[in-house]
Amino acid sequence: MTTPNYSYGAFSSGGSAPAPAVPQRPAAVERGFWLLIASAVVSVIVLILSMVTLTSDEGRADLAAAGGLTGAEVDTAVTIGLVTVIVIGVISLAVNVLFAVFARKGHSWARIVMAVFAGLSLTALFGVDGSTESILSLVSLLLLIAGVVLLFLAPANAYYSQMQAYRQAKKMGYAG
Repeated sequence: MTTPNYSYGAFSSGGSAPAPAVPQRPAAVERGFWLLIASAVVSVIVLILSMVTLTSDEGRADLAAAGGLTGAEVDTAVTIGLVTVIVIGVISLAVNVLFAVFARKGHSWARIVMAVFAGLSLTALFGVDGSTESILSLVSLLLLIAGVVLLFLAPANAYYSQMQAYRQAKKMGYAG
């Protein structure tokens, strides 16, 4: 009696299956990545402009008038505002760049997360008021959307599927 071969052809000729090559990243993924990075850079510019506006004499006067605050209360509000803007800005920037890097490396979940971020960011369209920060925020959003769209084009979809298969083969010891 012979022993059945349960390898399903992986070792049918006595050798191992050839190691799959690392899939080549298509131009759509590369361009999408750089658009996501550009969006993050524009967001940093918006962050800096927001801090400058908040700490300016005009920004402080607007805050005092809008909230009916005294000088000391304005100082406290500006400090709280700066800390909040910096913390949220740095975390947002780090997360966006991290997910962009993972999307570039071929992790499909990262592009899905970026798509969700882009969808959630659409609410920024309601705050466009003609200010420099507002217009730059819109530019950042458009760059984000364009980058995400590129990550979902047909060549990108094929790349993400190939990368998933490559990682599985590597995990099982078939890839180098």
